[in-house]
Amino acid sequence: MFGFHPLDLLIILFYLLAIIWIGHKVFGKVRSEEDFFLAGRSINKFFQYCMNMGALSDANSAIRTASFAFHKGLGGVWLMLIGVFTGPYHWFMAGWFRRVRLVTMGELFEDRFRSKILPTLYALVGIWLSVLIMGIGYKASLRTFQAMTIKPADRCTWEELQSIELYDRYRQLDQLYRAGELDREQSAEYHMLNGLYIKGQINAFASYTRPFWFYLIYSAFICSYLMMGGFRAAILIDTLQGSLILIFSIMLIPVSLMKLGGWSEFAARIPDPMLYVFGSGNNEFAWNSIAALVLATVIGITGHQGNMGLNGSARDELTAQIANIGGAYTKRLLTIAWALCGLFAYALYSSSISDPDMAWGVLSQNLLGPGLRGIMLAGILGANMSTMDTVCVYLSALFVRHLYKPFVKNKSPRHYINVSRIAIACYLLLGIWVSCNTSSIIHVVKALPSLNIIFGAPVLLLLFWKRLTLKAVYVEVIVCSILLAALPQWLPTYKSVKYSPWLTAQTQQQTVARSRPASQEDVDRGLADKVGRKIKKTALVPPTSVYFDSVVRIDPEDPSSPLEGIGRLHTELILACWLGFDLPSMSPSALLTLRYLIASILPFLLLIPVSWLTCDKGLEETIARFYAKMKTPVDPDPKKDAEELAKSYADPSRFDHTKLLPCSNWEFCKWTRTDMLGFLVSVGITLGILFLFWGLIRLID
Repeated sequence: MFGFHPLDLLIILFYLLAIIWIGHKVFGKVRSEEDFFLAGRSINKFFQYCMNMGALSDANSAIRTASFAFHKGLGGVWLMLIGVFTGPYHWFMAGWFRRVRLVTMGELFEDRFRSKILPTLYALVGIWLSVLIMGIGYKASLRTFQAMTIKPADRCTWEELQSIELYDRYRQLDQLYRAGELDREQSAEYHMLNGLYIKGQINAFASYTRPFWFYLIYSAFICSYLMMGGFRAAILIDTLQGSLILIFSIMLIPVSLMKLGGWSEFAARIPDPMLYVFGSGNNEFAWNSIAALVLATVIGITGHQGNMGLNGSARDELTAQIANIGGAYTKRLLTIAWALCGLFAYALYSSSISDPDMAWGVLSQNLLGPGLRGIMLAGILGANMSTMDTVCVYLSALFVRHLYKPFVKNKSPRHYINVSRIAIACYLLLGIWVSCNTSSIIHVVKALPSLNIIFGAPVLLLLFWKRLTLKAVYVEVIVCSILLAALPQWLPTYKSVKYSPWLTAQTQQQTVARSRPASQEDVDRGLADKVGRKIKKTALVPPTSVYFDSVVRIDPEDPSSPLEGIGRLHTELILACWLGFDLPSMSPSALLTLRYLIASILPFLLLIPVSWLTCDKGLEETIARFYAKMKTPVDPDPKKDAEELAKSYADPSRFDHTKLLPCSNWEFCKWTRTDMLGFLVSVGITLGILFLFWGLIRLID
């Protein structure tokens, strides 16, 4: 039935009915906004961990990781594995956002600056960024389902068969191109087909799954249980979905090895460049770009829209800390398994996968039988829902508290909860719109760290620096929103920008060489006298777009037609060009490094000088109360916690003895024994995961 076995359909239907039942059971327990948005701040360590793992370890992460590994090798996995370096930071961050005792991230600016406008700006930008993430989730889910519901050739239309035939020819020429063996006629044909591929006009297969019906059914089930149970329903369902995440993350590994005939055969099919973790010439993720990405990620996650929901729902700060790093590190471990599946897909089906985003679906479709395929599909649905539901809830909180309440005041809690339910449905529809207008998942994921920094930088400073002023935050948010968010999307709508010879510039084609052990094929070709002997191997590095995600000929069939920019315009690199950098001569990793460094440094170049030149008059008492609250530990008993807060408000200097720099404007506190232990454990787990990743590479190599 449209590519599904009846048993698979029954499993999927049973799962969907189960989550509706859970949402219905929770419906009567939602009585206040805090119940709907934060589950009453009563979640224990187990459920908090399941919620964090579900929110972070979605199926889209699995699909994207497999896609990156298939497309760029293990070096591309850093986009998803980079969070392993931020684990120790998560330990402290979770405690901070539990201590602020707020409902939304936007309320931070109201609590710190008594501002009504800044929380509204945060809500607008935060909703936009989160809807982008939802769109990516929709796109990844759709492509996976399409890859698992492939039409047989006798059911394809003539246009679909033509597309498949052209893709097969493109794959043949692409292999010759990367080996440097194309003649002039083949080169022209290759560049024409490459343009069609970039524009998504040729594919390896046709699918029964239609985007409209997939999006409609998928959204309807998410919407139904969220509108009934809010955050509490999301947490309970995430607990169920956590087990599905673990199952579908590992079930492909043994069947892939059986299909390949063992580990040694798998290792023999993986090209050497795909095992270069720190750049192979065509890999953007060298050590420098990874370091820059870590910096951008740390700053960006501090202002993430879900921090209050993911941490504020915990009973106390220790619960939030343990659950946060538990969920984060579980995702990093699973990331290694997902990357392995991407390499399995390459080893088995590299010649038949047109879109790397479909690698997971093709692997599942070909290796899993009836029943197992249904479990996989239910797991993908569930894992994606576990992320989408939490996103929808904290976005509805942002909308109601910062965009609706200021204009519609003094209504009952039930009224605001119902408005939140309507907002959830609207967010799902916006996510669908983004998905339909997004061409590449990987390009959007690479852009997100720069976008998250817009509010990540001021949130990081306001948590610890008394001297930060409201005027400085306004300047930074406006300037960075224009440079990093608005202009990259708005300027390409002008033909003069999209077709500009300067902005469609590309890097120079390069040939890179590395010492690698010789394979049997190398011995047969006379390149080495025995297997394992170190030899120099060369690879062709194709030109890379400098200022756009990619560039392609306007008419792919005309090699003399002008180039056009595709995707986001990297305004960070335009600034780098004005600073005198010779961008076309740089490697892909150097370009990505510059993008993240400029995006990371620019906000602080605005926030700190403007803060020193301005001041916030009349906010002295507000600022004192804010930092007194931040130094007051959370008591699991709400009544006792309120009493402790009252003491701190009455005497804002109550915990000043805990300050690390007592005579400064910096509010860093001395580490407690728990802080030190949590930090050391986090560092140990980080090193252990990196060692496991290194061991995987050595084992394949």
